[in-house]
Amino acid sequence: MKRTNLLCLCACAVSAALILGSCGQPETPAVPDTPAAVTTAADTTEAATPSSGQADAETTEDETAETTAPGTETPASEPAGEAPSQPAPSGGDNQPASSEEPAPEAPPADVPAPKKSVQDIYDEITGKVALNSPMVLPDEFISNYYGVDVSTLDEYVFSMSETAVSAETIAILKSKDSGSTDALAASLQTVIDQKRSEMENYLPDQFQIVDKSSVHVEGNYVYLVISEHADSISQIILDGIR
Repeated sequence: MKRTNLLCLCACAVSAALILGSCGQPETPAVPDTPAAVTTAADTTEAATPSSGQADAETTEDETAETTAPGTETPASEPAGEAPSQPAPSGGDNQPASSEEPAPEAPPADVPAPKKSVQDIYDEITGKVALNSPMVLPDEFISNYYGVDVSTLDEYVFSMSETAVSAETIAILKSKDSGSTDALAASLQTVIDQKRSEMENYLPDQFQIVDKSSVHVEGNYVYLVISEHADSISQIILDGIR
């Protein structure tokens, strides 16, 4: 019996607690589902959330402000497809394209180089070969002693050593015409014959030098070389008259 009364008391207490809890909560009114309410919510959402274009523009402006140094201006971009303008050359339109002068034209290959004068040839010989006390002979000497007619010559050099013990002789004669070269060659042969007779019995070494010499004719030129350097001297003469 006591247990039954206890269970009844507990059930009554639970029922009373439920009744009291329901009485303390206010009733929530139902929200009417009207178009005005829906529109207001959408407008509020759009106003709160910026559009994608505005967000991109704000982001670009922020990045530009960060990368641009204070006090400098951002250069305006040039139109696409156009090359950047170049500064105009100074001096105006009449300025030549190049200030370099044209190289002088080379002479034609078939034009021969001018021949050297007889004096130039002899000067080259004395500058390259050690001669033995050379002395240039005057017109009267070569005419009286060797029979050279200087009137037939265009130019000439006739040189002999002043030393009596040397037979060294260099004669370069340029005739005015080829018709007198034979007579000039005969006159130079007289020089060889005279030197040979002078050296044969007294200076055998000089006699050998004279004995190996000969007269040469090259066009209008007639020349004779008596010297221990005869080969070198003759080459200089040939290079000058050819």
